[in-house]
Amino acid sequence: MLSIFLFIIAIIATLIHIALKKERDASGRVEVFLSYVVLFNVGFMCLIAAYAHVFMGPETAKSIGWAPGSPFQYEIGMANLSYGVLGILAYRYRGGFRTATIIGWSVLLIGCFIGHMINYHETGNTAPNNMGAYVWFNDLILPVFLLYLLFWLNRRRDPRF
Repeated sequence: MLSIFLFIIAIIATLIHIALKKERDASGRVEVFLSYVVLFNVGFMCLIAAYAHVFMGPETAKSIGWAPGSPFQYEIGMANLSYGVLGILAYRYRGGFRTATIIGWSVLLIGCFIGHMINYHETGNTAPNNMGAYVWFNDLILPVFLLYLLFWLNRRRDPRF
C-alpha cells in the first residue's frame, strides 16, 4: 500500500504547488501532477523496491510467494534502482527525458504485472505482493495512467502526436 500512499503524497504536493503558483492552465496542472507522480511513484518507490529486493531479499520473496535466494532478485533490485534514479532525475529534467523514463518504467511494470498473473494462473500464488492491491495499482493501473497522462499532455502540445 506504500505505492498508494506515495500517490496520495503526489496529489497533495500537486495541490500545494498549484495553489502557490496559481496554475490555471489544464496542461500546466497535468504537467505538475505528472512531475510529482514520477518523483514519488517512480523515483522514491523504485528506490524502496530496490532496497527491498537487494537488502531484504528473503522477506521480499516470501511476500511475493516466491522462493528466496534467487539471483534474479538482485537483478530486479538493480532494475528498480535504475528507474528510481531516473524517476528522481525526471522531476528536474522533463521533456524527452521524462517521457523515456515513463515509457521504460511502464514497460517494466506492466511486464512484471503480466509475470505475476502468469504465476498466479500457473501456481495459484495468492501472496499479497503477487496478487494483492499493490500489484494491481503499482504494476498495472499506475503505469497505464501515467502513459495516458503523458499521451494527453503531448497531444495538447502537438495535435499530430
